Amino acid sequence: MSVHIGLMIWKEMKQNDISVSDIAMALEISKTKAQEMLNTVTIDILTLVRVSEILNYNFFSYYESGKVFSKIELKEKNQLTAEVDRLKALLNEKNKALELQERLNKIQLSTISLLEKGQFR
Repeated sequence: MSVHIGLMIWKEMKQNDISVSDIAMALEISKTKAQEMLNTVTIDILTLVRVSEILNYNFFSYYESGKVFSKIELKEKNQLTAEVDRLKALLNEKNKALELQERLNKIQLSTISLLEKGQFR
């Protein structure tokens, strides 16, 4: 789902009888910048928060109800799952290395013990 957020803002402005000049003044930007914002498909999140507050409308709902967030969440979930799998594999390798080190330590202690017994006879 593609959201033309500028168009959604413009529609809400029209319903509330708010002009481009009014929104520009409220956002403390030029009228030209405000017009550019209304013509764009994307918008800075902080600007969208401010516009939402000014117009008393949750523009984020266009994204929440669509597949935009679900696609992001799925991609992020897949990345995190892959990272967890990678970390589990590293942990298994570390545990195997520790087990081998413990065995080596036991063998070395046994060897030292045998050498000491042989030395004192």
